[in-house]
Amino acid sequence: MRTLLCFGDSNTWGYDPASGERLPRELRWPVRLQRTLGGEWEVIAEGLNGRTASRDDPIWEGRNGATYLLPCLRTHMPLDLVVIYLGTNDVAMRYSLRAEDVAYSVGRLVRIVRTSETGPGLSAPQVLVVCPPPFARLDPMYELEGAKSRELGPAFAAMCAELGCELLDLDGVAAYSDLDGIHLDADANAAVAAAVEERVRAIAP
Repeated sequence: MRTLLCFGDSNTWGYDPASGERLPRELRWPVRLQRTLGGEWEVIAEGLNGRTASRDDPIWEGRNGATYLLPCLRTHMPLDLVVIYLGTNDVAMRYSLRAEDVAYSVGRLVRIVRTSETGPGLSAPQVLVVCPPPFARLDPMYELEGAKSRELGPAFAAMCAELGCELLDLDGVAAYSDLDGIHLDADANAAVAAAVEERVRAIAP
């Protein structure tokens, strides 16, 4: 059996935009992915509300993905594939990051995985980067964040091309809910799971 780690934020955790609670387990995209991959893979969900790629939250501790990723990889090793789905929180104005900065912050995580020696036989796990979709309807006060989210696709593409890393851009694949503009509903979770499954089978047949 091979092992796949889903490293992300509230959209990997399963935040429900309708209720503010957590979606039922069977509706979350990592759990759906496990069901479709079957017994060939163990899928581990490591989602945290508010997680960024590399920035410390000014209010809440423990949100910096770069400081947690290596211990996380070592906890679950050996890992065959790591799926990184981050960037939604990083566009918040309090972090003052350009879309390119967000993309290269995620690229920093790719480098951590590749040098982690947490794959089989202390090899490097394979990596799939997932680029968040553009934000949906937002309060006008978040107009700048919405505009920045629409720049993530090209920025992530450039970063992944430079690093030679697999990329899944969710723009046109799954959309954030209009209820809050930044979270996946149940149907979007299903779409993400299906798209990731397709890429997993191509990357690691």
